[in-house]
Amino acid sequence: MKVIVRLLKYAKPYTLLFVLAIIVVLSLTYITLMPPQIVRTAINQYINNDALEINERFQGIFKMGIYFLLVSSGIFVLEYLSIYLTTYIGGRIVYDIRRDIYDHVLKLPMSFFDKHPSGQVTTRIANDTQNIMEFFTSVITSIINDVFLLAGVIIMMLKVSTSLFINISFVFPILIVAVLLFRYFDLKAYRAVRTNISRVNAYLAEHISGMPVIKLFNAEAYEEKKFDKVNKELYKSRIQQMYVFAIFRPTVSTLYRIAIAAIIWMGAKYIINKTLDFGDLYAFVAYLELFMRPLEDLSEKYDIIQNTTASAEKIFNLMDEPEEYFGKINGKKHVEKGILEFKNVWFRYTEDRWILKDINFKFTPGELIAIVGETGAGKTSIMNLINGMYRPQKGEILIDAVALEDYNIHELRKQISAVPQDVVLFSGTLLDNVRLFHDEIPEKEVIKALNKVYVWDLIERLPDGLYTKIIERGKGISAGERQLIALARSVLFDAKIFILDEATSNIDVQTEERIQKAVRELSKDKTVIMIAHRLATVVNADRIIVVHNGRIVEEGTHGELMKKSGTYYKLYEIQFAE
Repeated sequence: MKVIVRLLKYAKPYTLLFVLAIIVVLSLTYITLMPPQIVRTAINQYINNDALEINERFQGIFKMGIYFLLVSSGIFVLEYLSIYLTTYIGGRIVYDIRRDIYDHVLKLPMSFFDKHPSGQVTTRIANDTQNIMEFFTSVITSIINDVFLLAGVIIMMLKVSTSLFINISFVFPILIVAVLLFRYFDLKAYRAVRTNISRVNAYLAEHISGMPVIKLFNAEAYEEKKFDKVNKELYKSRIQQMYVFAIFRPTVSTLYRIAIAAIIWMGAKYIINKTLDFGDLYAFVAYLELFMRPLEDLSEKYDIIQNTTASAEKIFNLMDEPEEYFGKINGKKHVEKGILEFKNVWFRYTEDRWILKDINFKFTPGELIAIVGETGAGKTSIMNLINGMYRPQKGEILIDAVALEDYNIHELRKQISAVPQDVVLFSGTLLDNVRLFHDEIPEKEVIKALNKVYVWDLIERLPDGLYTKIIERGKGISAGERQLIALARSVLFDAKIFILDEATSNIDVQTEERIQKAVRELSKDKTVIMIAHRLATVVNADRIIVVHNGRIVEEGTHGELMKKSGTYYKLYEIQFAE
């Protein structure tokens, strides 16, 4: 109920529409009870009434037929209005929920994405919200309709024949027990289904993006078996859910047939004894059928409620994830110089292992700095700490002598540029990707930034130039071109600190030369940090910091470090030997 109550808060802005929908539904319930009464009147007063003349009987039957058509038309109009209103309300509410989830996801820290697959997050935003829409479109008003319809049917059956109603009342306690059992097993089954759907989506998101690796190593057969295992778990949970529903539906149908048999048996006796008219028996059977319809409908709606509850639980768990701390909202917003300093910084992703241990350094504009070390030494973690993606457990990070926590991190990140090894480009044009969809930035400014990083001549050669379409993640654009585009983006937004993480590790010599030239130019008045594994790319750096096992072990120029014959020398010798 806590989940449902929290969900209903999203309906608050649409209260008036909900009230209108409920009025429509109650009107629909009222006139749905009328057809059996019209037929009952037609049978008792006209068809079986020998006291009337033939013409009078036909006129009465015709009049009842007109009433029946008018009522049926009213039912059609009210059902249409009900569906229209609930679908509109449901669509608006799901729109609001999806917007809130995605807004929240954008504010989550990077540590969240380290632990949760992207497919799982996608399932929450796309699939689980769709289940919630079903709740608002077909459950809330329908339950009101069904409850009032059941109450109305019972009242009408009692009015038709109290004795006949008492005779078949033994069916109702059995139905209540069946519904309670159904509730218990259905909730359990639905939770298993939602969990397994999430696993399938997460698996697909991860392995489809890794398709080049699968094909390269001929791992299709292995992946097929692995997916089959995940898919089979979803299949089993679906079958379990089907068992629950398949047992309940026939149970209700059987009870209905037993009740009909009892009505025919007892009703026939009452008709023979002249205590019941044939029209009354017809109305009673019609009302019993009307009674079973909302009862079965309620079981289906309860099915949807369980589905909604399971989905809403997962959505709210995601929405309850703590947001990233963005520093002080009214904190410092601008980086004047870009002087970066680490003081006794310790950092770890998990409790069991320190990645960085007591790191101390100071970087100033006007010098090109390189951070080198073997894989896993902690180089990329330094980058993640500089741009505030993660926070150190101990120590302090200062920019222009101001602690990182005293900045507005949102504004700070605009002035710290990170060019990763694998640059992600978004669907759109090259122009969109350089200015990141900020249409107010003039095209000439974009061209100026591209010229600064020596990539404009390459873009000019493309058939559509700046308006070249980019497909998913920048496929069709080389790794080097993607990195130059990312660098141009940083220049355009006037970043004060540039970090290049293994930016030249998998590109051709010509593109590497362009990047090196652009980086050297930028380092004249910016703080530029090159994180590298290939030492050949950093030999001309003004200062090289060597990280080993999470600690800074050496510092100096290439020549100075080679003379020390320490860690840097060994790394250089190994790479040179290769």
